[in-house]
Amino acid sequence: MARPLLSAHAERRTSVDYPYSETMYASVHHERRAAFGAELYGALGIGSGDHTARAVYDAESLRFYGAPHAAFLFVQGDGEARLAADVGAYMQTLLLAMTAYGVDSCPQGLLSFYADTVRAELGVTGGRLLVGISFGYADASSPVNQVKTERAPLESTTAFHDQGPSSESVRP
Repeated sequence: MARPLLSAHAERRTSVDYPYSETMYASVHHERRAAFGAELYGALGIGSGDHTARAVYDAESLRFYGAPHAAFLFVQGDGEARLAADVGAYMQTLLLAMTAYGVDSCPQGLLSFYADTVRAELGVTGGRLLVGISFGYADASSPVNQVKTERAPLESTTAFHDQGPSSESVRP
């Protein structure tokens, strides 16, 4: 599967089922992505201006970062964002199950940029490609696996609303 993806990448033959734009991210998300990128490329010894080395590393994602397996999640039907959310919930459950069984995983949005290639290689005739997931057992000695994505505090990403006691609440 990696060879056709690399060929499509080299030929700039992308086919995205779900539109992508940098403008879809809020400034705080751009900041978080930049901070993670700096840490990731720093761990790999790739400088911020070394675009060639960055491109070489980015192409590794099309080789699933060396993972022996990849899953591709497709959305079926016309539900647009609603069905994409359902597939996202499924993906989270899958990732958590893999973790519970000691399997490491990496969701990869870039794999979805080659939807037609993936469909052709896998013989998939319907659906829209949402995301790919590489999985296997991580090489703990690899510098990239030492990088941990910082998490925003819960209170900065989530609002909880207390509705108080309700006359319709369930009582034991």
